[in-house]
Amino acid sequence: VLPTIGTAVLVGLFFASPLGGAFFAITNTLFVLAFVTPFLLFAGFQIWSALYTVEAPCPSCGQLPVRALKNGEPTVCLNCGAFSRANEKGDGLELCNNPYDMMNEGGGSGSLFDSLFGGMGGGDGIADFDVMGSGSGNSNKQEQAKSKKQGTIIDVEVERD
Repeated sequence: VLPTIGTAVLVGLFFASPLGGAFFAITNTLFVLAFVTPFLLFAGFQIWSALYTVEAPCPSCGQLPVRALKNGEPTVCLNCGAFSRANEKGDGLELCNNPYDMMNEGGGSGSLFDSLFGGMGGGDGIADFDVMGSGSGNSNKQEQAKSKKQGTIIDVEVERD
């Protein structure tokens, strides 16, 4: 019983001393900061978001709202994949590119897959990996025929007997 009473007296004297008051002040400050900081950060982010971003429906599909920075940095619509940015006034959105031409290759027809892997309008795709100066020597007609041949889709239906 005596050690318990002695411990209680020492703890009471510690908190009654100036050192105990400093301990309480630091502990209470950290406790208050732990509870106040998330609210301050949330309010600060909301203010920043209202001042430096604009939200509007996607200019391409109009389905989902898109939020973009007012400095003109492009952002992507999660529904259709079109790049949009804030207009010059900063009160709406505009398209950065043709929504059907994700790689800005021109033409407006084709998909991202065709742009990357040489579909109908992007050449044969294999020529991108040829060694420079290999002297392939193909004429323009042969290249067009090869491109047409590789772009042809063959649909085969298999029937079981």
